[in-house]
Amino acid sequence: MLKAINCEHFSQGEVKFHLGLNIVLGDDDARNSIGKSTVLMVIDFIMGGTTFLKDEAGVIRELGHHHYNFSFEFGGEFFYFSRDTALPEVVHLCDENYKRLGEKPIDEYKIFLEEKYDLEDFETSFRSMVNPYSRIWRKGGLDPNQPFIGAAKEANSAAIARVIDMFGRSSDIATERAVLEAQKDKKTLISKSMGANIIPSINKTKRDENIRLIEENGGKIQQLKDGFGGALNAYESLFDEELKRQQYRKNDLTASRAELQNKIRRLQREMSGITPRLAANIALLSDFFPAINVDRLEQVEMFHQKIGAAVKKELKEELAVAQQEDTALGAEITTIESHIQAKLRSKGMPDDLFKQVFDLKETTDRAAEENRHYDQKVDLEEAIKATNERLDRIYTRIFIDIENSINLKLKAFNAVVYGASRASSELRFKSASAYQFTSPADSGTGASFAGLIGFDLAMLSLTKIPYIIHDSVIYKNIQVTAVKRILRILAATRAKQIFVSFDEGKKYGSEFVQFLQRFTVLKLAHDKLLYKKDWRDRK
Repeated sequence: MLKAINCEHFSQGEVKFHLGLNIVLGDDDARNSIGKSTVLMVIDFIMGGTTFLKDEAGVIRELGHHHYNFSFEFGGEFFYFSRDTALPEVVHLCDENYKRLGEKPIDEYKIFLEEKYDLEDFETSFRSMVNPYSRIWRKGGLDPNQPFIGAAKEANSAAIARVIDMFGRSSDIATERAVLEAQKDKKTLISKSMGANIIPSINKTKRDENIRLIEENGGKIQQLKDGFGGALNAYESLFDEELKRQQYRKNDLTASRAELQNKIRRLQREMSGITPRLAANIALLSDFFPAINVDRLEQVEMFHQKIGAAVKKELKEELAVAQQEDTALGAEITTIESHIQAKLRSKGMPDDLFKQVFDLKETTDRAAEENRHYDQKVDLEEAIKATNERLDRIYTRIFIDIENSINLKLKAFNAVVYGASRASSELRFKSASAYQFTSPADSGTGASFAGLIGFDLAMLSLTKIPYIIHDSVIYKNIQVTAVKRILRILAATRAKQIFVSFDEGKKYGSEFVQFLQRFTVLKLAHDKLLYKKDWRDRK
């Protein structure tokens, strides 16, 4: 637990803490800017937070960069640290007099806290776990309808996953989640491959067309087999791997040569006239467009002529290379054709029949391959749907258990605060990405904030979160009697730490003021500020 914090700028020296309720008590006039929220922000800072560094209260601006010394006690052993606002990414290791002995990166320091607070077995990090329950003015967590959102823009799904983890139920869904992630990754890979034309992409209509094509081609191939009386039937000859390899190679080379010949024709066109010959048409353009700038057209033509010579040389070189490649491809295609015909003659098979069968089978195989990829995609989508349905069933069981546990605590809390006849706040999970936390029978501000406090107490009791932090603004709209009862409930907590800023004690009665003072670790007032320096009236 946190034992103490001190800073050279504190007006009252070291602040010491204990298990249970720790109150930072303001004055009876509820004065602002005396340091109540800032103390809580400092606590969050020494717990590895960064919101204090935004300096919305102007502490760093007015005092300059400074450091806070602090200590913890875990299992009877004391640990001493220091963290500087100028170098927040490290925490200094200290002796009991806060003499610096070394330093630890902030991430390692947070792991230290995670270990000492016995949070190592959770997927959730230490900061992610405690952040939603550090409800401080200008920091966040003050929306009573969003009790476990860790940041303003955090997705509900992330917050819900954290709650599931905090209740030790992540393992219940881990296997199915891993299956789902693998399925989604495979689906993404398939989609990207289809988008890049690495594998064929078709729809159901095309699949049905392919099925008909496969059936038709099968019939045609059978007819050719039945009508051929040679020593080796045409279809069986397709299983001659060398013959198939040569035919595929010929097809690839023919396609490549067609592309190359298109390139050659383009180069020849460019060489015959690198740029539009505007000069020959200037007179005609002048007739159609009397206002045209003839001088400008002539300048453009002269420029094109100048750059033409340089470009034409490059085009000649590129054309020569392309023509050499075309000649080589033509020779290779001719050679392959000769080999294929010789092979077919040795089998007693006409080459035109082989080509018919080969083309039919190639078309059939392509259609079958397209359907195979389509069926794989459909099967994967069905598998993802089935996995999601299994996950939904698991989530439902988890949500019912968590809801029951929290809502029972809320009901007990509400019975003490408002009486058994008054409905309490309720938590309801709608899905893995949606939830609702409301007071169904009382939507007033006071009941909502009381429900938020009750929720935090339930989480403190039911999970391993080590502490909660509440700023005074949470209690402002709750009726006096209810606040008194809530504070007494907080005071009954002994195993963990609760840090609360509070003021206007006088309006709750002298007896309650005495109660507050028993748990007060720091008393602040208009003339008794947190820091020695006062910048409230500075403009």
